[in-house]
Amino acid sequence: MNNVNRSVSTAKLLRYKKGEQIFKQNDFGISIYKIINGKVLVFRECEGLEVPIAQLGKGNIIGEMIFLLKGVEVRSASARALEDSEIEVTHPKQLLEEYEASAPILKLMAETALNRLVRMNTFLDRLAVNEQEKREHFKAGLHFRKNKRRFYRKKVNLACKYALRKAPRGCDVTLKGSIKDISMSGLRLEIPSMNERVMSHEIGEVFQVETVLPNEKQLKLICTLVRSSKARGCIDLGMTYAQLNEGTRKTLGFFLLPA
Repeated sequence: MNNVNRSVSTAKLLRYKKGEQIFKQNDFGISIYKIINGKVLVFRECEGLEVPIAQLGKGNIIGEMIFLLKGVEVRSASARALEDSEIEVTHPKQLLEEYEASAPILKLMAETALNRLVRMNTFLDRLAVNEQEKREHFKAGLHFRKNKRRFYRKKVNLACKYALRKAPRGCDVTLKGSIKDISMSGLRLEIPSMNERVMSHEIGEVFQVETVLPNEKQLKLICTLVRSSKARGCIDLGMTYAQLNEGTRKTLGFFLLPA
């Protein structure tokens, strides 16, 4: 990869060969990249899978998310050249100063939109992994009827408490609800409508849900919100597990065994 200085002192023109990595997910840095020529794939990596986000070409900007988040987070995605490409990279010190001087409401709008996008990317990662698991099960001959216990869903009425896994400062509250059915893949949570006024319940949000089973076993579940529907006086939330450790899996599996 060759570097060629541009006339603008804060920018450099980089040349990438087809297949070369431009930046990697979880890297630090706030440089902004502008595609001068060529094509770039932006993608996320999750549990060994590449989840494509976008194919971008001439004139497009990449790397802007970490800049707008002021460099306090690692990069949320990777980028790779799909063909020989020329990309202008800028370390935006002056632009960062101008951004910091902008109206607080503008910065809040940008950060809110970016945080929503990060949550949606995480949700898409989970969907991609689930889809891959389904394909692998099909290839291995694991038909639904041969694996019935994995998909068994039990109707319950379990009081629970829940909170955002990563709540914004000042919004770290715990609310109450009721788990109405539960399986090895997710649960349905019913909450009072007023809860929505206290805490964000957007698709893609990750929550920690805690309850006690009738056999007095405690469950702590990390769940991603995938569905929300309103009924009279309440809200129905469909959730899938973002992660399920071995101990929790065994406790839940034993509880879900048919009587």
